[in-house]
Amino acid sequence: MEKMEQVQYLLNGFDITTIVGNVWYLALGFILFDVVTGLLAAGAEKKINSSINYIGLIRKVGEFVALAFLIFVDAFTGSNGIIIKIGVGLIVAYEGLSIVENFSRIGIDLKFLTKYFDPNKVGKGDK
Repeated sequence: MEKMEQVQYLLNGFDITTIVGNVWYLALGFILFDVVTGLLAAGAEKKINSSINYIGLIRKVGEFVALAFLIFVDAFTGSNGIIIKIGVGLIVAYEGLSIVENFSRIGIDLKFLTKYFDPNKVGKGDK
């Protein structure tokens, strides 16, 4: 591909799923679901704080930057998406744990899962 075709591709035809695949939507869904459940948990605890929300959003942007870095590493090593899928899997696992903690903070009974979590991070009804 010539330089001009590459620029045209980036401006008009760039689709992240051609590089990452559908796992991109899985990571995006988990991240957005974590943000929503985190806001619900903060509202339930009456602890909505813009500076804490700001730090959380910076963390989420950092996860997307990490995914972009993994795309470059994957392309450099030629591993055909394996590194990206491992990274997305780790992000999904991290966000999944956070979602379970948020559900617990909201008051949804998840004792069968949260008994393995840090007691300071789960709701008072799940200890």
